[in-house]
Amino acid sequence: MYINRVLLLVLVLLYVFSPVLNSWVAAAPSGWYRPQLVWLGIITIVAVAMYRDSRHGN
Repeated sequence: MYINRVLLLVLVLLYVFSPVLNSWVAAAPSGWYRPQLVWLGIITIVAVAMYRDSRHGN
């Protein structure tokens, strides 16, 4: 299984900046939907990466 380099970079950056992202998501005056927006962004990035990879063929 080939892992896209950009996707791997995004995962490493998410791991490095997870404390900052965690405090941003858990901020008191934020809306209830903020964690869902973060997950929607992650799912969208992965879906686009997988779609682009499947179009290149194996």
